[in-house]
Amino acid sequence: MNSSGLNTDDESATVCLIVEDEPAILRLIVLALHDLGCVALPAPSAEAALQMLENERVSPAITITDVRLPGMDGVELTRLIKADSRLSDKPVILMSAYGEPRQHQGDAFLAKPFDIDELGMLVEAHLPNSG
Repeated sequence: MNSSGLNTDDESATVCLIVEDEPAILRLIVLALHDLGCVALPAPSAEAALQMLENERVSPAITITDVRLPGMDGVELTRLIKADSRLSDKPVILMSAYGEPRQHQGDAFLAKPFDIDELGMLVEAHLPNSG
């Protein structure tokens, strides 16, 4: 088990990286993903997410990121994830209350506020071995 409490030795765990700076929204998404059987790896910023990906050698099955974050935004984070050969085929869902950004590299977009069932269906549709 590593410092984040994530057991990365469990290859059967579906790891989902969640990048959200609003604690209440982050908790909501973590709980929703837990109900789907995912191990949520929360990050309060794009920089923290990148550090987790680099330092902990975590390869999430899916990343969900807010567009507007302190520091680097979710669009740039998505670009960096898609440029990483280890992660380029992993889906990224962008979310925002300010509309879908133009020319992003995300695989899906979720408008805030969102319905928890909508989030669940979107995540399930993009997880490996879904359907």
